[in-house]
Amino acid sequence: MWLHRRADNERNSAAHGKSAAKSAPPRDLHATIDPSAVAAWDPQRFQFIRWLQDATRNHGQVNLMYDKTACELVAVKQIPNSFMCASPAEFAEKYPSETEFPWQDVGCIRFLESAGYPYICRVRCVARDDANTYLVYEYATEGDLFTMATNGISPGQEREAHLLPVVRRLLDGVRQLHELGVAHRDISPENVVCSRDQSSEQLEIKLIDFAMATSNRHVRGITDAVGKPAYTAPEYHADGICDAFLGDAFSAGVLVYAVLMQDYPWISTRPGACKRFQYVEKHGMHAYMAKQKLRGTQLKIGEVMSGPLKQLIVGLLNFDPASRLTLGESAFPPGRHSVWDEAWLRQSGDSGFG
Repeated sequence: MWLHRRADNERNSAAHGKSAAKSAPPRDLHATIDPSAVAAWDPQRFQFIRWLQDATRNHGQVNLMYDKTACELVAVKQIPNSFMCASPAEFAEKYPSETEFPWQDVGCIRFLESAGYPYICRVRCVARDDANTYLVYEYATEGDLFTMATNGISPGQEREAHLLPVVRRLLDGVRQLHELGVAHRDISPENVVCSRDQSSEQLEIKLIDFAMATSNRHVRGITDAVGKPAYTAPEYHADGICDAFLGDAFSAGVLVYAVLMQDYPWISTRPGACKRFQYVEKHGMHAYMAKQKLRGTQLKIGEVMSGPLKQLIVGLLNFDPASRLTLGESAFPPGRHSVWDEAWLRQSGDSGFG
């Protein structure tokens, strides 16, 4: 059910730092959007199919609709104009401390489209009526990784082999994003979706929700701390300069753990907020996995997870960003250890899902 490319091709691409055509992002990602070009919403063009999910932080919702003009299903994020505002400048003035910036999402995707980045659901159009703004996206037919990850094979060797290709694809997708000069800053299973390619019948993964993305690699902790509590790199909780690429790597590590173990390692990385995280701070990730039980069983995580996967997880979740595994980005000096050096990703996992 999971899409992968051939293992050797993906690994070689990552090792040589290849990505979509290099194109520098604008300083403000929302600058690619012209607010005056927002179209009038045509209710006759879009037929409501069903509700998909609430867009809580945008005060709206996401609906599945059928675009009668393009003859395709689309995901439509409906946001009240009172929150969306008429322009990025008005939004920034009205909500100066808001981290969920819907104009940034659309603007970032427009830039990534122009750069040939393959891991996105394209924006079909942006439209508005008197009450709402509608962001119309390419529809991911198979849902998000969170939903898919809660089902299927129980944690263990078989699940690792089954999900190895999608983990490779995910890490390569984030690496390519960084090669284009963009950090996502809200990586989580909810923000990775799967879609079936109509020609090949294989599944592809896509990153979504770039509302917190930035083209500034170095950001200030606390001030610029974003993302979901369990996925936020610990350095973001200190008042210092943080590498957003390494922050994304940490979030990806939490995602890999959560998807493969069907549980979170902790609920928050904020100091004092989670006893599990405090235990890891004091004793280390290896000790935590030797002690923590797999949800719903008497088995320990360390008994279920393979040694090579443990090593990958420990490297991505290193609390010290200077020692954390990179995703193989060319921005890091030669010799810096990356995920592509890890045995778990280098093993054969070409099992032909699709």
